Amino acid sequence: MMKIYSLLNPEKEYLKGKKAFIFDMDGTLIDSMRYWRLTAGDDMSKYPTHIDYMFEKYNAVIEPKSNALKLLGVLHENGVPVAIASDTPRQLAEGFFKRFDFDSVIDCYVGSDDVGTYKHLSSEIFLLAAKKLGVSPEECVVFEDNLTSVYSAVNAGMAVVGIFDGENAINEEKIRKVCVDYIYDLGEMLK
Repeated sequence: MMKIYSLLNPEKEYLKGKKAFIFDMDGTLIDSMRYWRLTAGDDMSKYPTHIDYMFEKYNAVIEPKSNALKLLGVLHENGVPVAIASDTPRQLAEGFFKRFDFDSVIDCYVGSDDVGTYKHLSSEIFLLAAKKLGVSPEECVVFEDNLTSVYSAVNAGMAVVGIFDGENAINEEKIRKVCVDYIYDLGEMLK
């Protein structure tokens, strides 16, 4: 495995000594937050529940964010351990994973259902992801778009990179204050 720092953008000095990446999924790796936040114009008449609506969106509509697959591919090709830590149950997003072969570029998926609590309430999801990757929390870099989840990752002792998502733009300044970096596109991590 190459050292992460030498593999990626050399301006990202906080990568020195890091061994693994943990990514949030919705709003960080994939462009899905607008579907989670329903508006008055959304037609829900053919869906029994919001979960049914989201199931269809993951299966057919939701796309990766810009440069997500490229960054994950570079990390995978160079043996860098990668986890997804998400409040979304894995089975709900299974269609997305199949459409974009996400399983081929990550080592594990940890959902809130695996730890019994949500990311914004506890650091447990990030700690379990680090454990599954075989690294200490201090050796991880977390990518996250949600303010309260950023706090949870910081409280776990991890370096956190905030990533822009339009649905969470209202908290950008607060996220910037607690993160080691803030990016608008995952391609900023690449050389």
